[in-house]
Amino acid sequence: MTALIKTTSLTGFPELVRDLGGDPDPLLRQMQIDPRQLDNSGAVIPYRAMITLLEHCAEQLDCVDFGLRLAERQSLMILGPLAVVGQNARNVGEGIQAINRFLHTYSPGLLVYLDCDSDPGHPHLVYELRLRPAPRQTQIIELSLGVMFKAVQMLHGPGFRPHAVLSRTQARLPQHRYQRFFGARTCFGQAHNALVLLPEQLAKPIDQHNRQLHDTMMEYVSSLGASNPLQVHSQVEAAIRRLLPTQRCALPLIAEQLGMRERSLQRRLAEQGQVFEDMVERARRELAELYLAEAQMPMAQIAGLLGYHEQSSFNRACRRWYGLSPRQRRVQLRAAPLQGQG
Repeated sequence: MTALIKTTSLTGFPELVRDLGGDPDPLLRQMQIDPRQLDNSGAVIPYRAMITLLEHCAEQLDCVDFGLRLAERQSLMILGPLAVVGQNARNVGEGIQAINRFLHTYSPGLLVYLDCDSDPGHPHLVYELRLRPAPRQTQIIELSLGVMFKAVQMLHGPGFRPHAVLSRTQARLPQHRYQRFFGARTCFGQAHNALVLLPEQLAKPIDQHNRQLHDTMMEYVSSLGASNPLQVHSQVEAAIRRLLPTQRCALPLIAEQLGMRERSLQRRLAEQGQVFEDMVERARRELAELYLAEAQMPMAQIAGLLGYHEQSSFNRACRRWYGLSPRQRRVQLRAAPLQGQG
């Protein structure tokens, strides 16, 4: 099933393309997106097409920071009613959690969650792409981190800046470009895409908090069928990706984090046609594709991020997955053209 996203995700796109000397309409049509859809805030487009569009524009317009520039033209308001829910929560943390809870009504192809357990002193607001197979995604990662930053900034008010920014990709620009946008250091080649926050930032009250409006909008988004929690296998998948770099990715630990017994979790996964070991293998393979596509990321670092104790284990896994060594697969990925919307 094709994952869709609201056309508000391309807010500011036509103007940015024109400012860079391009024509937005042909670029949109190349991805089978009708330019007229951008005028309808309720319209949706394939998320994969939108992601591929950003990568294509970065290349065609010779603009390596296209995603970041687009983020500069967007805000929390692209989320429509979800923005109202967040803005009328009691504090920043509650606003973020409320938005995250219903974010799949904006697009089921993305996952944003607040991880307060891995490092309690520095909560992580994490962005994950839920498309399989994953497309090239440098631009969508920078756009998403940028919009997340501006969303939290709007909830928090003046003076907000994250403790740090984490990105799975490699830096395409000098550090000062990211410092100017985020007001914090951006660390590349990381296990996750995330804004690193401070507990006091999450606890900050939201000045315009209106409980009645908040509750009304919560009822509205719930009526859209948005109140169903993520399936268990989706929660496990997110936990696997979070724990792989720690080399502590084990079913008992994940069951404990989800408040379940190990056997109960195994049974729930089986009901959804999932096997934990297969999920770990799949996550490693998908993440390996992303890391290997980054030309400057060392093989030893990739092996560690995937939870392997030894480089040789990663080498054997690549042979099993692709019939190639990691370096051979990297060459293959770097030579591949942009994926279409498929």
